[in-house]
Amino acid sequence: MIAGAALRPTRTRYAVLLLVYFAAFITYLDRVCISVATPAMERDLGLSEIQFAWVFTVFYIAYSVFEMPMAWLGDRWGQRRMLVGIIGCWSLFTVFTGMARGLSRWFPIDERSRANGIMWMGARSGGALAPPIAVALITLVGWRYSFAIFGLAGLIWCTVCLIWFREEPADHRSVNPEELRMIRLGAAPPPQAGESVPWKTLLLNPTMIALFASYFASGFGFQFFVTWLPTYLIREHGLSLEKSGVLSGLPLAAGAVGCLMGGVIADSITRRTGSVTIGRRSVGVSGFLLGAVGYTAAMYGHSAGAAIAFLALASGAHDLTLPVLWATTTDVGGRFGGTASGFVNFASSLSGMVAPLSAALLERMFGSFHAVFFAAAAMYLLGAALWLIIDPRKSLSA
Repeated sequence: MIAGAALRPTRTRYAVLLLVYFAAFITYLDRVCISVATPAMERDLGLSEIQFAWVFTVFYIAYSVFEMPMAWLGDRWGQRRMLVGIIGCWSLFTVFTGMARGLSRWFPIDERSRANGIMWMGARSGGALAPPIAVALITLVGWRYSFAIFGLAGLIWCTVCLIWFREEPADHRSVNPEELRMIRLGAAPPPQAGESVPWKTLLLNPTMIALFASYFASGFGFQFFVTWLPTYLIREHGLSLEKSGVLSGLPLAAGAVGCLMGGVIADSITRRTGSVTIGRRSVGVSGFLLGAVGYTAAMYGHSAGAAIAFLALASGAHDLTLPVLWATTTDVGGRFGGTASGFVNFASSLSGMVAPLSAALLERMFGSFHAVFFAAAAMYLLGAALWLIIDPRKSLSA
């Protein structure tokens, strides 16, 4: 009995995944809070819609400037130090307002899509719960104290991570040899001391370029959900702040389901076909196509309920693609998975700089946010086409 039990792998990696889930959850609580507070902040600070669009844009300028350096440091310094630093600083600056992606070291290749899906489900869950929570807090204590409360949650997470998390599975006392063997099966080793990043190979790899462009298209459509959605519901459908807060969480809730299902479906297809490319590509293409359908249909939703239903379809379908995108990014990045992730996430930062301001300009030009829906649908069609050339087997370390 004892000898047999010793052969069973421990499941410490799932506790690590839960920790990462809450990291994503907290950061999206912080991020989405500002979209709900937008009408109140515009009123209190005397800002126009275009001026407030620059608030969203400046956030992503700072986000993009630090993206690649922080990802590179994550490869050099390790996940634990960078996670605590990133979440801690994020939380502190959330208070002042008013992710290193090292999963590949903890999960075998046939679990990575699902693991990424659960992590992104945390992000979307935080985004889904943020609007109603933020509305309640803004009503009770005002938008300034709401940022402080959200920020403190991240600082609590940092304390738990610092005490419990370890950089390498082998260093965690709860991981037994069998689980360690499973984790290391097919995994790329970490960069050696002094080993330089192959920047030319990274920047010229066709799959990395396609992943970059795909995530730009993805981010362009997604930004509407975390910036202008509550404002759209208030202005174009006449909802109150309270109702807009509740409905604004539904597309992100659908996204949480999409994130989980995308990873599960991709890993299932991979096991059934024996091809990681087929598993991930099928989810990537279909997710973007369904997302384009959702955004297109939302233009014809004449009630708030219909519009939200179609936007939920767009969000849920689009978020099917996130687990396969990030699993592919870390696999292609190999030993430099953190740097590769920073490179790809930089694309989302760029779309984050462009999307909120362009949405405000399109709304002013055409008198409706429907022009934004059309642009997002076009971007999703581009994302679907790009997944036809993305190949998870083309590792930089190969």
